[in-house]
Amino acid sequence: MSPLDNSLRKDLLVEDAASSIEKIGSGLGQGISLAVLGGYRSLVANLIWMSMNGVWEKRDYDATFARIRLSTSVDPRPELFWLNGARIIYNDMPAWQAGDHLAGRLNTTRQGKEIQKRYAQEALAFLDSSLSIHLHSPNIHIERAVIHWRKLDDLEKAAELFLHASKLPDAPYYAARVYAELLVGLGKKREALGFLEELYLTLPDNDILARKNVVELKIRNLRKELDKVE
Repeated sequence: MSPLDNSLRKDLLVEDAASSIEKIGSGLGQGISLAVLGGYRSLVANLIWMSMNGVWEKRDYDATFARIRLSTSVDPRPELFWLNGARIIYNDMPAWQAGDHLAGRLNTTRQGKEIQKRYAQEALAFLDSSLSIHLHSPNIHIERAVIHWRKLDDLEKAAELFLHASKLPDAPYYAARVYAELLVGLGKKREALGFLEELYLTLPDNDILARKNVVELKIRNLRKELDKVE
């Protein structure tokens, strides 16, 4: 990577031996156009992302978050940066702040839940900033749904986002199945049954990822449960 590093220093008028990644970070903050990166844009973003490993291992919140944001600013196209960046924010950073003594009790103590909620909201804000380029990405909306579901206990919003994701092009089959499960969790079994019955008719028979047999079993079980109630 040395030729790339030297070239970037020259283009950015950075002549000292300091890390070009650090200089790029401060330079962007001062308004240096990304056009100076030219064809290096994707490579630079990847270098910045890789440079995060060192500060992540040190549990350095500020440096880790700065590199996550910088990599997505340099090249916002890779979904991987957004998805893994959000996961670091809402999974790792709460544990860093809580410390080893509390990290295992984030879900069971008031202090832990407050920490977890704060970082979940920060991860959501981060993902929201990706929507200008990834508005039609089912994976981004699924990740947002997971945060609402697992970290904020907001099943209504999670269900809404899973349903939205399931309707997007190239959506994974499981998005629709999870939506139905959340409806059941919300006590909307009749609605879940109707949704699954319609879904079943659209699923291919020869694609294992469609899990058509799983959907069929869930339909049968829901019918039995609802028949007992009636």
